[in-house]
Amino acid sequence: MKHKNHIVILCFAITILLAGCGVLYGYKTLKQFDQKDYDQMITSVLDRDFKISPIVSDYGQFDAYRTCIQDSLWQHQTAVQPIQILYFKKDSLLSYHINCTAKGGLSNLNWNTDQRFETFPPATAVLITPQMQNLSKIRDIYGINDDSEYLIVVFWTNMLPKISKSAIETVKTNLRENGAVNQAGIVLVNTDKFYVTL
Repeated sequence: MKHKNHIVILCFAITILLAGCGVLYGYKTLKQFDQKDYDQMITSVLDRDFKISPIVSDYGQFDAYRTCIQDSLWQHQTAVQPIQILYFKKDSLLSYHINCTAKGGLSNLNWNTDQRFETFPPATAVLITPQMQNLSKIRDIYGINDDSEYLIVVFWTNMLPKISKSAIETVKTNLRENGAVNQAGIVLVNTDKFYVTL
C-alpha cells in the first residue's frame, strides 16, 4: 500500500512539474512502451559521426537512478524530469540540464538558454553539489562501459518526442561546434517504461 501511495504522489508531482515548467509542447500520453515509436526516434537521431549508444530503461533502473541520492527534492523534482542531459568527465559530473532549466519557445524548448551550450562542456544549468557525484552510479545501473574521455547521458521519453529530439540534437551540435565529437560518447536512455507505470 505504501508503494502504491508513493507512485500516486510521484505521478501527481510529475504532472504538476510538467505543467509548471511549461513543457507540454507535443505531450503524448503513454499507455505502454511502443517499440515502433522508440525505433523511429533512435533512427532519426543516429549519426555515424557520433558514438551513440541507445538504452531502454526499465522501471527499476530509472528508480535506482532517481533514488541514488537520498534527498527528497532531488528524488521528487529534479531526477524525475522527463528530459535530462548530464555531461561527465570520467566519473565527475560537470554539467547538468533538465527541461525546467531551458526556456520555452513557441513550440519547443531552447536548451541553449543563456548560451550554456556555446562551450564544451556546456555551462551547467543545475547547481552540482558534492553528493551529486553519486550520479557516477549511472554506469553501474545501466551497464555502461564506454571509456570515452567524456560521457554524455541523455534521459528522454516519447511522452515528449519533440523536446527529447531537440535535447539530443543540441548535444550533437554542442560536440560538433566545439570540435569534441571524438572525445565523447553519448548514451540515450529512454524512460518510457518508467512513465507508463505511473
